[in-house]
Amino acid sequence: MARFSVFVPLVAILVLAVTSPKAMHAHMATPAPSSLPEAAAPFGLGKVALPSDAEGVAALFARLPEELDGETRNGVPDRQGERVVASYGPPDAMFGPPLSLQAINFKDGDFFPKDFTAGVFVARVIETADYGAETFGREGNLVWVRAETTAGVACDKPGTPELIRPIYTLAWGEADSPWLFTAASFTPEGLEALVTAFVTTATDAPGTPAPAATPGADATPTALRDG
Repeated sequence: MARFSVFVPLVAILVLAVTSPKAMHAHMATPAPSSLPEAAAPFGLGKVALPSDAEGVAALFARLPEELDGETRNGVPDRQGERVVASYGPPDAMFGPPLSLQAINFKDGDFFPKDFTAGVFVARVIETADYGAETFGREGNLVWVRAETTAGVACDKPGTPELIRPIYTLAWGEADSPWLFTAASFTPEGLEALVTAFVTTATDAPGTPAPAATPGADATPTALRDG
């Protein structure tokens, strides 16, 4: 289980995991995404058709439920450059919101190499202990990695205990896609609720309004109606 001495947001944790000296040193030995073990993705992710552009991601996030695991959604999905974000619950000053879902486009970002794909990311992070990977695999073209990280904040005042909080994460995406989806929660139950909601929303087609009645559809000639 990885532990950080100061809190960093989820994106920063991902960056540290793949750009730390140990990870960069191991880069040449990183296995190809195709070598990941075949394993069913958690919470039914393997049956989901993932969106492949920012508009599709934002539309999917917009359909997520208003409440999850007892937490209320924080407004509409927030598009921040290469990221689309949806979160639930009051953000902690140190640790952020209790539930957070993000989609990151490696091509448009500044944190990662622009030729990164979800497959390269998963193959890389399972090779470094900083990420805290516990289980991982590949289901069809979908790659995924589940991890637990301990985030800590050291207080300045002598005798004040360090603040510690576990963060449970799941990252997934199509092996050859620049889009990486990540979910994070303070509890494993929250992570399950968040990813399950993503799966349910992605597999349910958006509501289609009933077709309007054609004008004059019942305009049977008066002579025929009257016999």
